[in-house]
Amino acid sequence: MNINEQIFQDFKAGRIDSLYTQEFPSLKAFAARYLTDSYAMMAEDCVQDAIVNAYQERHTFTSPIQMKAFLYTCIRNACISILRKIDSHQNYLSEQENDYEWEISAAIIEQETLDRLHAAICSLPEKYRLIFDLDYKQGLQHAEIAKQLGITIDGVTKRKAKMISLLREKFKDDKQMLVFVTLMTI
Repeated sequence: MNINEQIFQDFKAGRIDSLYTQEFPSLKAFAARYLTDSYAMMAEDCVQDAIVNAYQERHTFTSPIQMKAFLYTCIRNACISILRKIDSHQNYLSEQENDYEWEISAAIIEQETLDRLHAAICSLPEKYRLIFDLDYKQGLQHAEIAKQLGITIDGVTKRKAKMISLLREKFKDDKQMLVFVTLMTI
């Protein structure tokens, strides 16, 4: 999530549309990761509660970064509150509490990395986005992809290699993202 100055100023002025439009999916994904698949349906509630809390405190924020930290902390706390009510997660939560600062930082970095990768993939030409979707999202084998697209297996392999190459080029000056893209080839 990257709250820009315009979103921040709109929010401080009481207008929340731009925050919802541009940042809600990222915040929801952050909450869903805490809640696991079994409870991910509660992620939206956590995000909405965090936004309401932030809205009530909006006049105290002095920067977009402060607002972002507040939202992530509220979401994390709401998720933990939900999980605490579920006995089977009690041990997991006690371990998480000990590593709060490291964990929240790592989770934010991971979410921002995934957001950047998603944006880069969305900017690729359609034929490469389709390869990404079929291979990484749907988990199809190259033969299945080739059949679905009406191309050869070699064609799938070449498109996938070109997609990785295009992503590496986009992130050539960002070592962290390069490592992430390289892991996609494994």
